[in-house]
Amino acid sequence: MINKLMNNDETKSDEIKVHLIDFDDVPAHAFPFFTSYRMFFDEEIKCYGFFQNEEIVAVTAIIPDDPNSESIFMSVGCPIVYVFEVREDMRRKGIGQLSAEILVRDIIDRDTIQLCCSPFVTPFWQKVGFNISFFDQSLYMHRMVLKKEKNEEEKVKP
Repeated sequence: MINKLMNNDETKSDEIKVHLIDFDDVPAHAFPFFTSYRMFFDEEIKCYGFFQNEEIVAVTAIIPDDPNSESIFMSVGCPIVYVFEVREDMRRKGIGQLSAEILVRDIIDRDTIQLCCSPFVTPFWQKVGFNISFFDQSLYMHRMVLKKEKNEEEKVKP
């Protein structure tokens, strides 16, 4: 379990906790986008739920970077964020950004990730600290490879 305190006036400084979950436990009515892609999930995909006050507020499906994988998904040497969705009534409250920060810091912990997404989510991932290094529109869903921006402390580290 990973905890993070929220510091946002709109959400009352509640904790966000993340747990590995079974994708069948994700409520379809609350996460329609996630649910619509469930048919493509295989046993290698890891699903995580982000909880606030014991309520699920966001979900993600991650395809780990594994060169020995027999998954139908092709990796480019980094984990794939296959689906990331915040519950509709919880959007625009900082929960998505906080959940994504927890995801890339505590679960993925990599400087490069691949997204299967729509290009309209680019500004969101830029807020989390990533820049696009590759973009492909030839698939049924856009594919982006994002690299984490280095902050000033990381730039001066020997």
